[in-house]
Amino acid sequence: MTELAEIDLAPASAPGDAASTLDIIAAVDAAVDEHLDWLHQWNRALICREALSAGVADDGGCEACRFGQWYALHRHDGGLVDQPVFHDLAEAHRRMHGQARVLAGLARDGGAIPVGDYDRFVQAADDFNTRARRISAAFQRLLSDLDPLTGTHSRQTMMAELEREAVRARRTGAPLCLVLVDLDHFKRINDTHGHTAGDRVLATAAGRLLAQVRPYDTVFRYGGEEFLLCLPNADLEAAAAVCERLRMAIADPPVDLDDGKKHCLTASFGLALLRSGPVNDAIVSADRALYDAKRSGRNQVKAYTVVEAALDR
Repeated sequence: MTELAEIDLAPASAPGDAASTLDIIAAVDAAVDEHLDWLHQWNRALICREALSAGVADDGGCEACRFGQWYALHRHDGGLVDQPVFHDLAEAHRRMHGQARVLAGLARDGGAIPVGDYDRFVQAADDFNTRARRISAAFQRLLSDLDPLTGTHSRQTMMAELEREAVRARRTGAPLCLVLVDLDHFKRINDTHGHTAGDRVLATAAGRLLAQVRPYDTVFRYGGEEFLLCLPNADLEAAAAVCERLRMAIADPPVDLDDGKKHCLTASFGLALLRSGPVNDAIVSADRALYDAKRSGRNQVKAYTVVEAALDR
């Protein structure tokens, strides 16, 4: 069955017309309601021997219902719907409607419906509804973990996520880097242009980070104008290359503010490799590297190295 871990919540490509998380929750919840009503109509027709209403058992019902139309619209748009869990849900949807057509044929012939055929129909309907509910729940959990302004992961579940990545890195021997990102001179934006402009800058910076990180990286809003990045399978050299790409992406183009002015946004980066100690030690080390980047003039990437670690002892 569908679990949160099976859903890619940040696909590499997400066009502007792709379904959003809220669209998906609404569409999947509507599909459950629609098909529960559809199942009720089926049971009423079979038990009371009423004629099936138009559209309930049509050959094209799978494509004609609201879920079928919604899936057809988004199945190849490169967004959140274009992934295996939704294709599996659509297959369950087709099976359910296929079993319905079998029953419709038997009902039209006027004979008794075999128990096995009816059970297969109900099982197919239950399978579709269960899958749909699990997907909806997964996306609702996603929304609860997102910072509403920036769309990045919130700090609420950050440490648990970092601990899981740390366990995986130590088990596999793969490197893991943590990065602290701080928007330069952010207080000036709020003081000069107001908090609405500050929110726009924050959201823009977060969007540029999310668009440029690797598919398996995670971006957290650490607090205020700071973000924390978790970069699995990246040593200091690889992480520095990722951060340099992010630094340039944040800076270009300038951010349009509500007063018609443009703000040239820059950010400072401090990164540290997870070592044998606790995850929080790596965060502290990244913070020291970030302080070094800001002290050295901002708008640059600094790494906390083995030499600096030795000096701290």
